[in-house]
Amino acid sequence: MISLRLAEFGSALSKEESPDPEPRGSEVLLEVLACGVCHSDLHLREGFYKIGSGEKLYVKDRGVRLPLTPGHEVVGRVKSFGPEAKGVSIGATRLVYPWIGCGVCEECESGLPHLCSSPRSLGIYRDGGYSDRILVPDPKWLLDTKGLEPEFACSYACAGLTAYGALKKALPLKSKDHLVVIGAGGLGLFAAQLLGLLTEAKAIFLDLEDSRLAKIRELGFVAVDSSKVNPSEEVRKISGPNGVASVIDFVNNSATSSLGFSLLKKNGRLISVGLFGGEIRIPAPIISLRNITVRGSYTGSPAELEELLALVSEKKPSPIPVRKRDLEEANPSLDDLAEGKGIGRTVLIPNRNGWKDS
Repeated sequence: MISLRLAEFGSALSKEESPDPEPRGSEVLLEVLACGVCHSDLHLREGFYKIGSGEKLYVKDRGVRLPLTPGHEVVGRVKSFGPEAKGVSIGATRLVYPWIGCGVCEECESGLPHLCSSPRSLGIYRDGGYSDRILVPDPKWLLDTKGLEPEFACSYACAGLTAYGALKKALPLKSKDHLVVIGAGGLGLFAAQLLGLLTEAKAIFLDLEDSRLAKIRELGFVAVDSSKVNPSEEVRKISGPNGVASVIDFVNNSATSSLGFSLLKKNGRLISVGLFGGEIRIPAPIISLRNITVRGSYTGSPAELEELLALVSEKKPSPIPVRKRDLEEANPSLDDLAEGKGIGRTVLIPNRNGWKDS
């Protein structure tokens, strides 16, 4: 097998060749068909999250150990499986649910492994999909792609699921309500794809990048360039002076979290999603006086991913723009992500015969 491995935080990924792993017990070995590039992969390569006041949360302090193969948005084809694996067949194409937990804690037993305090997530704590093979602990983490092409299906495991989970927390909304979405990158585009399937509320997107805003407008939504106008004033021109019912912050830094909070009307909800870093500063009495809810949202459960795939399969919304790149281009793909380049998602496609000499 060929993998792109992270050997040292802050360094580039390096190519490594090794024998295919032999699945044991209930393990399933898949041939990777597509693996999405996610902002979490960038934080993993850097080795930290910014948490405000110049401080950092280091991923090694959260249990991440190197060397590691990143990549948690994976679609693969079943190649082999251990003697205890049930309900799986050779050649089946499956989407991998990567947010695996310990299996015994309260969260895991409640069907919420993504919130486990001892996570074993693929691509973060265990080797992931920046490879042409991935070993999954059990068939229960494999989902039917419902006919979606691998390059489109793979990102539903994280970006799509994250947008879906955040949207559900922002609901219910009336048709006259306004919802602000901060960030029109990959997560924002998934939110735009799903919004009309979940609510009739009016959405306003905020971003700084012209090409992203243009895509959002192309999809029929109001888009505000926060770099050229006062976003608070522009939003209130649209929603009215009282503010909006919900804000989903896919950026979630100091500036956007404060902005999002300031836009809420009474009974409003701020859903904090992004991991760009910083600290939130809000006037505490306003939370009570205006009955405001501030809550986080982190990916989603296996049941929610099943719901999402069924919804997309039934309603068939327009696909998110996807840029396919060779697996060997993982490093420049992460560099582009760090610089905010591109619209939609970048997906790595393994090509065992296409490797360039190092």
